[in-house]
Amino acid sequence: MEVRRTVPVKLDVNSDDAALLRETVDEFLRAANYVVDHAWQGEYKITSKVTLQAETYDEVREQTRLHANLVRNARNKAADAVQGVVARRKTTLFEADCRL
Repeated sequence: MEVRRTVPVKLDVNSDDAALLRETVDEFLRAANYVVDHAWQGEYKITSKVTLQAETYDEVREQTRLHANLVRNARNKAADAVQGVVARRKTTLFEADCRL
């Protein structure tokens, strides 16, 4: 059995680096939100990381200053979030049908 632990670490950065870090985080979140918005368009929600990569990668690279690995990580975070919402909706709908 694999055990994972999360350890909070406080970063000690100077003010210039802190501003750059904040900008990077903001760009990352903007990229993830762009992918989520794309995934929610249309009748069917896109949960495939491969499909989201193909459909959003170029636009995110053009709209942000993120490197490729951060664009992929933003896509992964967005896809995981959409998958979680879709799964919860299915569970909720199934439970509602069972009560009828």
